[in-house]
Amino acid sequence: MKDHIINIISIVVLILVLILIVIFNSQFNSGVLPQIIGACIGIIGLILWIAGKITLGEHFTTSFAPKGLVTKGIYSKMRHPMYTGGILIYLGLGLWFKSILGLVLTMVLIVPLLVYSATLEEKLLIRAYGERYIEYKKRTIF
Repeated sequence: MKDHIINIISIVVLILVLILIVIFNSQFNSGVLPQIIGACIGIIGLILWIAGKITLGEHFTTSFAPKGLVTKGIYSKMRHPMYTGGILIYLGLGLWFKSILGLVLTMVLIVPLLVYSATLEEKLLIRAYGERYIEYKKRTIF
């Protein structure tokens, strides 16, 4: 039940921030450089997210309960490519739309939400896989 509530809150926050980024656009004017940087950051985020999703394959779940320990592909280097990708996507969108509010909300809402989710997931993975997961953590970045 807790997973379900966290998922609903996450979806609402993600959609709300996305809408606010679009509505409150062009809050700063500094040429196209922020848009170019935003596009690059967003594309990197999207690549990380897609690579994570593809690598997880049948182990992907919207629940925090692990369906397996995946340590291949992008997961051989980074434990949370989908969360990291999500953060980068929102930062990229904030820059692309030149939305100060979007950048602030990303830092204040999206980053803590996804870091909390990753932390919760890691606790469950440690409980399920113990020392095997702890060793995996030592070999990878966030």
